[in-house]
Amino acid sequence: MKKWFKRIAVISSATFLLTGCSLFSSEDDVVIMADLPDFEATYKPQTAWQQSIGNGVDKYYSQLQPVADEQGVYVASRDGRVKAFAPTSGKLLWETDFRDDPSNQLNRSARFSGGITLATDTLFIGTENAQVLAFDKNSGKLKWLVKVSGEVVAQPVYENGKVVVHTTRGDLIALDSATGEEIWTLTNKQPKLTLRSSATPSISQGGVVYGRADGFVAVALLEDGRPLWQLPVARPYGATELDRMVDADMKPVINNGVIYTLAYNGNLVAIDLLKGQQLWARKYSGYSDIALSGNTLYLSDYRGYIFAVDRNSGEELWVNDQLSYRNVTGVTVANEYIVVGDGEGYLHWINRDNGLFVAQQHLDSDGLYMQPFTSDGYLYLQTRSGKIIAIEKPSLNVE
Repeated sequence: MKKWFKRIAVISSATFLLTGCSLFSSEDDVVIMADLPDFEATYKPQTAWQQSIGNGVDKYYSQLQPVADEQGVYVASRDGRVKAFAPTSGKLLWETDFRDDPSNQLNRSARFSGGITLATDTLFIGTENAQVLAFDKNSGKLKWLVKVSGEVVAQPVYENGKVVVHTTRGDLIALDSATGEEIWTLTNKQPKLTLRSSATPSISQGGVVYGRADGFVAVALLEDGRPLWQLPVARPYGATELDRMVDADMKPVINNGVIYTLAYNGNLVAIDLLKGQQLWARKYSGYSDIALSGNTLYLSDYRGYIFAVDRNSGEELWVNDQLSYRNVTGVTVANEYIVVGDGEGYLHWINRDNGLFVAQQHLDSDGLYMQPFTSDGYLYLQTRSGKIIAIEKPSLNVE
């Protein structure tokens, strides 16, 4: 088995992380991280400001990333700190320390993991302690905290007064955004072995679209959780449970009534949202979020290869394989470029049209784990060690 990853977990009475060379049975199976690509830079990224959120996420699995609006940039650390900064200057606006809250007494820490999600005046965060928390975005004051049926390591999503979370047990849960009261729960059976995460849902046209650990993409009605349809995007095969992993583990992208999603050991697929019919499928395998801009999908696969794919046909437009096994993040579009981070802390800038590198920045020797969040004129990036970095978005060339 030559597929290398760090995000596998057994979902049973005990959860453990498989890492490093213990996955492999021989020297032939060990993959080699690519050297840092060497090229002549044609673009120079500009860092606007940098701040800290304490210890960040350290070496733990996390999907914490900044969110922003015109009033602030909102960030959280795994141990329970939440801060807001001014978007253009990085000035601290407020901070909340949840580390010593009584609800953490039976756990190692607050273990924030899923989020942040911003909805009007509220920030929502999920935790590995099976909690969902709501904070006032203007003050950081805790509005409510509720227990749910499993770890919330995926980002919550908000629509129409409801907060929807997808737990590592496979449950899809809708909460009242004002009170945290549970509105409905949809339970899904989990395979014995899954990636150490769960897919962040997307909401469109009254439906909650989400990927499952059994390789299906499914839609449930936002109003009451009623299942509408499900479609396999990956089929388990192989002799072992490890070989048979087929998680559809990224947030579905929805545009003009079409769902685009990717599965581990599966396919990149386009699906009609209302009918649940597959429009096309192409063989790719990955677990990081994909990006859509214009008619092009941008994705990174499990090896760290970066692809551009035509969204209408699935035709591959270009591939960049120079970041292989560098633990590459998902993709963010930054006007004429796309950016991805890697496990050694480099942010790579790539020309959208041809897949060639134009710049790279070394931001944190502890590594990058999530793609940047883009808002107005900036990219906001959170590093493993807890740095919050605002990078100016390149000017959009209009010819």
